Amino acid sequence: MSNVFCEKSVHTITRANVQYYKTPFIHPKRTMREHDFIYLLSGEWMLGQNGKAYKLEKDTLLILFSGNTHYGIMPCKADTKTMYFHVSSEDGDIFSEDEDIPSSIETLINVGSNPNIKALFENTVNAKISGEQRKSDLYFELLLCELRNIKKSPVVFDLAQNIKTVIHRYPEKFLTNEELAEMMNVSKKSAEIKFKKAFGKTIHQYTLEFKIEEAMSYFDKFEEISVKAVAYSLGFYDEYHFSKQFVKYTGISPAAYKKKRRK
Repeated sequence: MSNVFCEKSVHTITRANVQYYKTPFIHPKRTMREHDFIYLLSGEWMLGQNGKAYKLEKDTLLILFSGNTHYGIMPCKADTKTMYFHVSSEDGDIFSEDEDIPSSIETLINVGSNPNIKALFENTVNAKISGEQRKSDLYFELLLCELRNIKKSPVVFDLAQNIKTVIHRYPEKFLTNEELAEMMNVSKKSAEIKFKKAFGKTIHQYTLEFKIEEAMSYFDKFEEISVKAVAYSLGFYDEYHFSKQFVKYTGISPAAYKKKRRK
């Protein structure tokens, strides 16, 4: 099953909280006029919706769509902890058996490898609890963006996106594939294959392209900055190594690019 949340509509978070179940508890049977998002922080729970069972484990996110009947199939385990929010159902929101609808989001998603989703979920909940309604609604929209991105292949995309984030976080370094793989707690081969599958280029290709784009941004913003300074700021061995890669990517030398910008 897939869920589509209209990108043109403004959704409103109506209720949010964190709940802890010291002893086993079975979810009540109900049909809501709002969507119910549940993130399992710890423990285990089995919930159902319209005759289909969903097993929640640590770092899984379940979307119970408005107008559907959902219920507990089995009591949660002792010491289960969740965070949840209810969000308004708007025109254009669709619940469908067709999982190929563009921008649709799966009903149950394991998001353990994507820390952004957990952070955005927490921010949505915390902002609502703090009475910051606008913030809560905006965090929800950002959460939807992240969830739409991982629809096709969550494991592949999450790993590749995290590698990409690290590359951007350290523009002054050339991190090796081994270093990046170790940071992701995966093998070098797995990191390389999944990054290529997600973005259509190798980690090395992406890193070089990112750095040349950053160099162009430096030259665009700071007219007096030297080629040597940019080269070292972006982790290149020396000015020659940087210039060689710059020409490969842009077709002209850094000095020629600077001169062209001045004109």
